[in-house]
Amino acid sequence: MSGLGERGEGDVDRTGSGVPIVPAMDGFRAYAILGVVLLHVLGAAGILDATAGTTGGILIWGVLGNIIDAFFIISGFVLFLPTVVRSGEFGRLGRFARARAARLLPAYWLSLVVVLLLLAAKPPPPLALPGLTDIAVHLGALQMPARMSEPSLLLGFGVNGPVWMISIIFGFYLVLPLIARSYFRHPLLGLALALGVTLGWKALVLHTGLVDALTTEAFPRWALELTAIDQLPGWALSFALGMTGAWAYVRVLERYPREVVQRRALHVLPFALIAYVGLAYLYGRTSLQVAGAITGSLARTDMLETALGSVSRAALMAAIVLGPIRLQRPFANRATSRIAEHSYGFYLAHAIVITYLIAFAALPGDGSLLAFAVWSAIVIPASLAYAYVSRTLVEQPIRRRIQERERRDREVGGPAERSG
Repeated sequence: MSGLGERGEGDVDRTGSGVPIVPAMDGFRAYAILGVVLLHVLGAAGILDATAGTTGGILIWGVLGNIIDAFFIISGFVLFLPTVVRSGEFGRLGRFARARAARLLPAYWLSLVVVLLLLAAKPPPPLALPGLTDIAVHLGALQMPARMSEPSLLLGFGVNGPVWMISIIFGFYLVLPLIARSYFRHPLLGLALALGVTLGWKALVLHTGLVDALTTEAFPRWALELTAIDQLPGWALSFALGMTGAWAYVRVLERYPREVVQRRALHVLPFALIAYVGLAYLYGRTSLQVAGAITGSLARTDMLETALGSVSRAALMAAIVLGPIRLQRPFANRATSRIAEHSYGFYLAHAIVITYLIAFAALPGDGSLLAFAVWSAIVIPASLAYAYVSRTLVEQPIRRRIQERERRDREVGGPAERSG
């Protein structure tokens, strides 16, 4: 691996900057997005309702219910990795801001425009075109914070609820430049502080009067608690696990031969897997208490259980990326790489497709395997097709323009600019 001593199997430096690309991360991202989509398809097909309170429901929610956590761990890892490789130097803020804006906003704004056009043409009852304030809040990726003071705000205008995640990622982008250098110096302390932030935030939400002032008959305390639980501080541990994981990944490969690292990763793997499965079971057990879309957020109100679940997931991912190539193959291959390339558009599109099919198509929702097959056969290809168009016509051209601008800036800036 460039910049980390001897190149290991599965490690590729595609950037030419010494920053490693960890191919298994593409696989994690691909499986995570597939998990999110499958969970929502299972809901549309009626399987979540049909399996509520059963072993099958525990299995589904245990495996898929908090898989969004993996996205935040991956984000922390890949965004902090360059800081680790550059020995604590974050890099130019303007360059980071342009790159992150180009990655996040164009495809997201396109999805908002698509939803607004659909609502103008044929809104699913009882939805209608949102007001200018709601549109402005979504354009600024502020929908989750805004819901704390205006609970009636519909995420994704009532059509594309999963865009709640964009607020969390956007918030992380804003925070990372402020903490990157200090975090590099004290990555274990940073992880401990992030754990404290996550547990402290959830305790504040659940055991104080934080949300009482916002509670109304239309929006009871429990609903506001679930909104608050999923704000950025509630995910601090997940991002920190990825960041500390990036630091550990680089340091381990600098200090030990690859063969030694692989053997030790194989020793850790069974324990990480057992912990992950056990904690997934505890998370999925929430399905015995409640059914519906709120199940995932409700399970995250268990502070210790979800924190340990995130740690076990990060440990399992670490064992895989540090393990031998045969262990990484299910995650580092052409198929998962292709899905990962289109994962963002896939994520942004699938709920739109599901919402409109529920409203205007008579697809089966009886909880049968046939219903699941029908929904999957429509939602997954349609969402991937949208993702392909979004990536080809919007995401890639804008990124190329940003990269070309960066290249010109480096040429004008000379050696000092290139070293910065």
